[in-house]
Amino acid sequence: MEPIAIAFAVIIVIVVMVVFGNVYLRTTQAAKVTPTPVDTIVVTEIPTTETTIPTTEPTPETPTPVPTPDPYKTWAVDATPIRDPNPYVLPYYSTVYNPRGQYFPTIFQKSYTFSFQYEAVYANVVQAPLIVDFAVSPGSDSPIRSFFLITVRDNTTQKLLAQDGYFRTYSSNSPKRLYFSSPGKYHINMYGGFVTASLTLRAPTP
Repeated sequence: MEPIAIAFAVIIVIVVMVVFGNVYLRTTQAAKVTPTPVDTIVVTEIPTTETTIPTTEPTPETPTPVPTPDPYKTWAVDATPIRDPNPYVLPYYSTVYNPRGQYFPTIFQKSYTFSFQYEAVYANVVQAPLIVDFAVSPGSDSPIRSFFLITVRDNTTQKLLAQDGYFRTYSSNSPKRLYFSSPGKYHINMYGGFVTASLTLRAPTP
């Protein structure tokens, strides 16, 4: 009888352990803390009204066009002078063609008062001749104190074409005239002291 009693006791112990184990598991699962859900913060976007500032587009500046002289026309303008006070041994310039008595339009005319400064004129001549007239009024009777030089060069090659003047190595005759029977680009350089000189350029203007 003892073995039966022992076996029966073991069975009872196992049943008790199973029952108590199930109870324990239920209890621990019920004791678990369920996390409190965190409230989701909802951000409501408030529309903002942008203030539109009317803008006026700036008016673009219109550059003033610089007139470009027509290379196929005869014209003359002030030019950058050449600082050359030297007198040259050049003849009074003239050619076989002498347009005396013929009228040609004035393409440049200006008066200068010289106090040892340089002045110059550039002439673009497409049809010959070019006539250079100049008249000098001295501020002194001394040929050393009052003087005037006019030198004409080929503006492309800088070749000296003619020179004349008043006093120093030249006569005191006034007015004087230079003739150029070829078309071309002329640089007319002037230098003087204690004189007033007037310059007139004439040429056909086709």
